[in-house]
Amino acid sequence: MQTFNSAKKLIAVCDKNGNTTSMLKKILKFCNRENYVISSTDKPTHENIQPAVLLLSDVDNRIFSNEFSVCVSDYAFSAVREIADLQPITYSSRSDEADFTAKNIRITENGYLAFEIIGVGVIGRVRLNIKDKSQQGCEEIVSNALGAASAAISCGIPFAEVLDALNNIQFDN
Repeated sequence: MQTFNSAKKLIAVCDKNGNTTSMLKKILKFCNRENYVISSTDKPTHENIQPAVLLLSDVDNRIFSNEFSVCVSDYAFSAVREIADLQPITYSSRSDEADFTAKNIRITENGYLAFEIIGVGVIGRVRLNIKDKSQQGCEEIVSNALGAASAAISCGIPFAEVLDALNNIQFDN
């Protein structure tokens, strides 16, 4: 019999371009969290897998499920009634009102995309190793990373481990 901690847990992600999902998969792999299954929100819930986190980095016209114990959403969507009803943990690279925010976004002399994550009593520095920053804007890359990090933290992964993952993974866009 599986214990609760080793049981498979579902993270459902609404992510039209797939970049947040890709970053989240890399964070979970780096942090050795193989007990999480990541699926798109448009796929049905998997049998025998406990719904854990709903990550909304994009929104469509669906009504979102309240079967997940945690909802993580881009702050820009927190005014949508169906999302507000889920009482989401929010992230933003633009608004200080979000639970997790990105500040001081910049490209370092060495070509890294750097920023600070501030949230819920913690501050951490991130230096993303992104191969090609020209395909999408820096703010969008940071938002994707922040969404993935917020979901990972919501899964119970310690903030320090998530920062370690972000600072050590090669991200492709």
